[in-house]
Amino acid sequence: MNTHKDFQIGQWVKSYAKGIHRIEKFVPIEFEEYHSFVGVITKDKIGTLDEPLVILKRLFNSKFKKQVGTDFCSSTFLKSISAEEKATIEEQLKLNPKFITDLDKYNISKFESRYGLNIHISEETKSILPELASFIRQGGKTFTEIFEWLDTKNCKELLDDRSSSSNDNPSHYLQFINWSYETRDNKLLFTDLLAFTPNFERIDLG
Repeated sequence: MNTHKDFQIGQWVKSYAKGIHRIEKFVPIEFEEYHSFVGVITKDKIGTLDEPLVILKRLFNSKFKKQVGTDFCSSTFLKSISAEEKATIEEQLKLNPKFITDLDKYNISKFESRYGLNIHISEETKSILPELASFIRQGGKTFTEIFEWLDTKNCKELLDDRSSSSNDNPSHYLQFINWSYETRDNKLLFTDLLAFTPNFERIDLG
């Protein structure tokens, strides 16, 4: 996708991070069962599109000093620049045409995102964690594939939506790792898994 609402690729904008950024890419994202499970959406929204994620390159800091970098965020954080800011950018680029060349050549840095889930694990079910990690590491998996896998292992009911959590029944915590908003079929692709005990001790998953 090249445009979203009033924004388009190549446009100068302000974002979640300070500075002046150029939009490089919109990443359409589809809601999955995960989003319903954690309470972000209702079940009828599964399969619909969320606001896209966006990848940006920063050229200037908030004081219009050159500071090339990368930003990743939801498109909901995008803000249009003012006419005065646009004029300042044009003036800077006229005085320093190499700035654009440097920005074009700049390689976007990798960015890690972590999405969490709570799960109840016992001695009888703890072997599911390294199995799940191995499954995810084989080419990456979407949340749809992860939930289906848990269902086939009869472990989906172990997931904890925290709606009835208590100190008497603490759960383990899973973190699913995505790099640079990589997707498959408009679904976030996760390539690794971290797991922690209720005491936040990391579990070795092999």
